[in-house]
Amino acid sequence: MNGMRQFAQLIEKWASSIRRTARFAAVVLAATLCLAGAAPTARADGALPPVDDLVKAFETVAFGSETKALAARSALLRWDTDEIAVNMTQFISEGSRELKPVPAQDFWAKLAWNHLRTLENLTGLTFVDSITAKKRPRLTIVFTPRDLLVKVPIPGVSAKLQQELSAPGGCYFLSFAGGRMGGLDRAFVVVNTDRDGFLIDHCLLEELTQSLGLPNDTDFLRPSIFSDHDTLRKLSPSDEILVRTLYHKRMFAGMTRKAAMTMARLLIAQQLAAKR
Repeated sequence: MNGMRQFAQLIEKWASSIRRTARFAAVVLAATLCLAGAAPTARADGALPPVDDLVKAFETVAFGSETKALAARSALLRWDTDEIAVNMTQFISEGSRELKPVPAQDFWAKLAWNHLRTLENLTGLTFVDSITAKKRPRLTIVFTPRDLLVKVPIPGVSAKLQQELSAPGGCYFLSFAGGRMGGLDRAFVVVNTDRDGFLIDHCLLEELTQSLGLPNDTDFLRPSIFSDHDTLRKLSPSDEILVRTLYHKRMFAGMTRKAAMTMARLLIAQQLAAKR
């Protein structure tokens, strides 16, 4: 419970910092997940698509935006730090006026950590528990019922944007810039716990992956974690290529769209060649 009190105090500090200064990191990436009619799919390891298709998909998911309140970007966004402290909590209603943070259920936390370990292998990032490491959380994963999705306290987010993200009743994420060269500084993933375990697992995978700097959806590649028509619990081979491309050492936050896409084509071609 000490960890939960620390989390609540941290939320309060973040809110206070917003009131004090206008230089607080801005929301740059956001997306919501609905999956109203998606058919369950575990994973399909078919033939890899050609270079041009993967390049087109990368540009769409890296520079597009599915959220009306946020414009498409002209510069690449990603984490440019070696270690990211993670906090996982659950919000429940305590009366009509406030939300109470409690420890996330072990089952949900295990699902999230499994996906974070996969993403570590693809990106070179290291995710650590913020309480154990005694570090400020930069990635916060919140589990909450559907009717509380819009009420989760996320400093720096307008009520209008949070309402838009919560309206479909699925899951959503928000990433904030503020790091070196405009890189990502922190992110929130909010998960609807009224869904079954299969969809919660998929939701975690999609939102965690997109919060890395690949926020947009696309049906150009199927199956894919970036398609709302697929319900994956593991990344497809094409998805893995897109994530590896974003976090290759020759890519960095702040790259212009033109420079990033030139490099992405080369990196994607190299990955495809290595798999043949």
